[in-house]
Amino acid sequence: MKINFTLNINFELNEPNLKALIEAFKKSIFDCFQKAVIMALTNFAKEYMKDGTLAKMLGYSKVTWKTSKGSKTTSILTIFGRIKLPQLQVKTESGKRRYITRMLLGIEPRVRIPEITARMIGLMGSLASYRVVKKVASMFTYVKFSLMSILRCIRKTGKGIKFQIDEKQTNEFEADGTGVPIKKSGKRGKELKILAQRTKDRRIRIAGMEIDQYKKGWDRLFEPLKESLKRFAFIFLVTDGDTSPLDGLAGITVIIQRCLFHIGHEIKYTLWQDKVKRKGKIWRYVLARTLEITNVKRIYEEPGVLKNIIKWKRNLLTRLINYCKKRRIKNTFTFLENAYEDIFRGIERRISGGTTSLIERVMRTVNMRINIAQWSSESALAVAKIRGAYYYNGFDA
Repeated sequence: MKINFTLNINFELNEPNLKALIEAFKKSIFDCFQKAVIMALTNFAKEYMKDGTLAKMLGYSKVTWKTSKGSKTTSILTIFGRIKLPQLQVKTESGKRRYITRMLLGIEPRVRIPEITARMIGLMGSLASYRVVKKVASMFTYVKFSLMSILRCIRKTGKGIKFQIDEKQTNEFEADGTGVPIKKSGKRGKELKILAQRTKDRRIRIAGMEIDQYKKGWDRLFEPLKESLKRFAFIFLVTDGDTSPLDGLAGITVIIQRCLFHIGHEIKYTLWQDKVKRKGKIWRYVLARTLEITNVKRIYEEPGVLKNIIKWKRNLLTRLINYCKKRRIKNTFTFLENAYEDIFRGIERRISGGTTSLIERVMRTVNMRINIAQWSSESALAVAKIRGAYYYNGFDA
């Protein structure tokens, strides 16, 4: 349907510069959009009345006009400002009157901020601070969103995002957590838990997300995903060594692969715990051997000698563990002993999935926004879900 209308725009200019013209035109955008919506509503309502579509939408065999002008109005907040629309009204066979303006627009009665507006503001609020969103919105239109309105939009948008397993993608997953600054719970008092699924083109997508205490909450994350996970014969799960995600995977066959990136990363921390001098002889030896063990880039290129390479690397790891034991580097050799069992599990089983977790990128993406301030659990989860869905799952407002 083509919508044709004319609009007379009148504004005053004190000086003919571009800034003054932009400010004047911003005022006209609102009037133009409001009139366009009214024209579209009226035209579609009349057409739907003629072909019976309107009666079907209302669940009746026939309806007649009560008024096509609408003496009453309804207020709707849009990205261009709050518009007032006539309440178009029809009468049913039984004589009951029904308003149809919001129904035609797909907006529920008495909803202050429509979903499309909430999604647009919610996405902006997850990408930038509330004050930045408020300023940017006012630069292009005359609408003024309060900081609380932006927060509500983020929460509403976050609740509407439901992550799930894509059964058409691989059975390879990554699970990890990161501390987030939640109010009244310390500097990074709670943990954001993320489950990511690897796609066939070797990217990742978010499959689940939850916020809870450290080591807890994985069962709540996995509960709605279990039925989909059970459709795989087994799942290949890359973790940083934390076994708490397994608490939520009862009844599912899981092959654990220790993330090789995390091993080299965590060794620096365990050496610090053991009070080993940074860049000293022991520190350099342990780190160099760890990186040598976890470097597996060429293993897949030489499948004929895979067993020998793995055997050689396991021997190196055993010798490194004994080296740390002799020097009583307790935290380091305990960490390496715990990693021994799962360090080459995926490679040994010829699983094509990588041994390095890509989920660290997701954590950095989330933390770029989360680290700006302290949050409630609800708001932090909403922001994390929106950012995750936007950057990795194709979500857009």
